[in-house]
Amino acid sequence: MKKTQVKLMGILIALILVFGGLQGQNMQASLFDEVNKSMMIAKDAQADVLSPRAYGEAVEAYNTAKKEFDENGDLSDIKEKILKANLTFQKATQNTKVGSVMFSSALSARQDAISAEASQFVKEIWMDAEDELKDAAEELEEGDSNNAKEGGTKATDLYRKAELESIKANYLTNTKRLLQKADDNKVYKVAPKTIAEAKDLLNKAEKELVDNRYDTDMARYLAKQAKYKALLALHIAKQEELLDDKDFETEDYLLMCYAPLAKIGESFNIDVKFNNGIDEPISKIINRIEVDKKLISNLKSTVISQRTMNTNLESMAREQQKIITDMKGTLSEEVLKAQNRIDRMEDINAKFEQIQQTFDKEEAEVFRQKDEVIIRMIGVNFDVGQAQIKQEDYKLLTQVREAMNLFSNASIVIEGHTDSQGGDDLNLKLSQDRADAVLSYLNANTSIDKARFSTIGFGESKPVANNETVAGRKLNRRIDIVIKPNFTEEL
Repeated sequence: MKKTQVKLMGILIALILVFGGLQGQNMQASLFDEVNKSMMIAKDAQADVLSPRAYGEAVEAYNTAKKEFDENGDLSDIKEKILKANLTFQKATQNTKVGSVMFSSALSARQDAISAEASQFVKEIWMDAEDELKDAAEELEEGDSNNAKEGGTKATDLYRKAELESIKANYLTNTKRLLQKADDNKVYKVAPKTIAEAKDLLNKAEKELVDNRYDTDMARYLAKQAKYKALLALHIAKQEELLDDKDFETEDYLLMCYAPLAKIGESFNIDVKFNNGIDEPISKIINRIEVDKKLISNLKSTVISQRTMNTNLESMAREQQKIITDMKGTLSEEVLKAQNRIDRMEDINAKFEQIQQTFDKEEAEVFRQKDEVIIRMIGVNFDVGQAQIKQEDYKLLTQVREAMNLFSNASIVIEGHTDSQGGDDLNLKLSQDRADAVLSYLNANTSIDKARFSTIGFGESKPVANNETVAGRKLNRRIDIVIKPNFTEEL
């Protein structure tokens, strides 16, 4: 009997510990959910770079709250620190709106330095640039725009220097070493075209660095390609040796090449066939990826909506509990506001789905960021270096106008973006000119209140794809229409 009682007591204690652990996890999720969202938004907006002081204060408050929670500290103190962290993360995010414009050239130069792996190859110059931008951002946080602007210029120059020196150290020097190794191993006998291409790219990269000292994007691209081609030639030579050793026939080689594509197809549940070559299988795989990307975008939007709705339902539940407790018998203003927010979210969801159905994948990508709806106008293409809208794009802009009409009280921001080819200042102006051109067309062809529109050019500072590829640069040369619904809490 005693053994049974002891065993039952052990099980009871275990259940209490498990239940207590689950309660702790649920409490932590409930306490930190909102601040975690704010931290993620701040990070995505580069608040750690553009508003380092506010972001640092927020992180400190957040980490202290986490530590006190883990140590079972006073709940009211923890909530106070979480609130401080949440508000400060939001403040840091707000600061980035000014900083992203003030330091657009520095951010662009920083991204180029990152692409050149400057932090690895010229660490000292990179750290100097980082410190300079941090100081400039802190000056801006304190309201000193003149010193901030001056610091931003210094940071830009340092990032450009870091990028240049890294290109030389990482790509040019390494490529020359690889080409020498290839020559020593007589790789030119096996991969003459690839070796010749690598040498040609290397020469072009060195010339580009001399001719365009202050715009190293093309030089970096050429240097990267030269290094890749040198490595590819060495790989081809190695594969040739293996194929010779195994005495591969054409059939063996082709089947070996088809196998990876077949494996990718299987992972997407696509039965790919190669009797007509590889074009059809590749097309099927790409189409499936595009479908899945849209599905992921919709799922992200659904998650955002559900989180917001859950927050509002929880708010309503708390208020209704107060009503029951106080025996008021009437709905409070807070409950009605929460219901208003739920209705608002359902309205945004319905309009978002309607806008998504308006465009196909060649015309625009439509996605959500909290309440904002973003139309990325993939189908609008400008000539290189130009900001004139083409006649063939009028139809797509008309569809955009119809989408905007769904939000009768929204602010609309037209964002211009470029790829990394060309100078930073030129790209910044070009992106602004393109955004203004879209605004001019919409102003002339819509009855929407003109005061609701604004434009901003970001140049090359906010890429959404890899500027090292032709396809990536095309995606970065874009116009984004950001629809910001303007809801009030009025009842």
